[in-house]
Amino acid sequence: MEMFRPTRFLAYEPAPQHVAALFRSTMTLRSWLVEQSLPQWAERAQLDDGSWVEHLRLNGTADMTAERRWRVIARQAVTYAQATLAGWYDGTDVAIRSFDAYWSQGWTGTHVVHRIRTDGTVSDARPDLYDHAFGLLACARMIQLTGKTYYYERAEDILGWLETQRHPAGGWYEGDVKPSPRRQNPHMHLLEASLALHEATGFPNDLSIAHHVIGLFERHFLRGEVVGEFFEDDWTPHAECGDVVEPGHAVEWIWLLTQYDKAVQNMGGDADHSAACHALYDRAFRRRLGVLFDEETFGGEIVRQTTRAWVQTEAVKAHLAMAERGVPGAGAMGAATLESMIGTVLLPDGTWADQRNACGANIANTIPVSTMYHVVCMAIEADRVAVNRKF
Repeated sequence: MEMFRPTRFLAYEPAPQHVAALFRSTMTLRSWLVEQSLPQWAERAQLDDGSWVEHLRLNGTADMTAERRWRVIARQAVTYAQATLAGWYDGTDVAIRSFDAYWSQGWTGTHVVHRIRTDGTVSDARPDLYDHAFGLLACARMIQLTGKTYYYERAEDILGWLETQRHPAGGWYEGDVKPSPRRQNPHMHLLEASLALHEATGFPNDLSIAHHVIGLFERHFLRGEVVGEFFEDDWTPHAECGDVVEPGHAVEWIWLLTQYDKAVQNMGGDADHSAACHALYDRAFRRRLGVLFDEETFGGEIVRQTTRAWVQTEAVKAHLAMAERGVPGAGAMGAATLESMIGTVLLPDGTWADQRNACGANIANTIPVSTMYHVVCMAIEADRVAVNRKF
């Protein structure tokens, strides 16, 4: 397997300190993924039928007893397709087998099921909006990976289900798994999927979902410098949990808003969410010293003094997005956050400490497969920004 050679970095010498730091961390992360994480997870956690276990135990063995959230199979198709598209690792077969299992076992003819037992029987056939967002994202990446119309036809199947779920107040019904309260999170991932589908096809209409979700963000989700999580049917804050804020989602929005602006501008349109990104960025890192906790209130009171691995990957992407928007110090923060994760969050054996407490100790009981999607997306984005050196 070809190793990463930092020729692009050497050609740019001398580089600013934070650019050099980002390159060093990205090289380390890329080697870790190619040599340790991607091959070992495929060996340990992908089953003979192409599906995946839900998680590994802390000793690194697959838990063959846990029910599987079926969207995780779609996320693994995304993960290995993206690593392959980046030219880092040949995960074509892993991605194809993952998607085939996802569709053949999960599609009912009208929607995708929610959970499947390890023996292959469906334990929860109810539809969920969040699940379908990741199914659509998987279709987009498989189109890019293979160029086959089969995957666009599967995307049209999911889009057909989405059309039946249109909500009169805007957005989509949550499905039967979590019918209330309404959530911004699955809508955010529909934005991600729509952007990916447009990237894969170039069709302007494939951005229609993205345009709609951006409208929801501007009218309802963004409340000053925070993103609301839970809502009533009319998108007013939910009476019981409307005060909940997840900083990880706020920084995820920073990156997605930046990608949306680029997509619209590349088509000759006008989109600029700089003000929203600056507001979210300022709030997220004003008092956090680079570490985001899992949950807080609108007023900034920390509710859960824990931090998930995926939250930190999204923090890195947000720093780099703001660096590309010209924010001083954001590139250095992205490089420093990524460097701090290597060996602490991202472990030498190719796994991760999925949740840590305020003191930095791993408190996770398992090693979820689903986190790999966040790690690979972060790595690819860090490599892109470091190579382009536009910060």
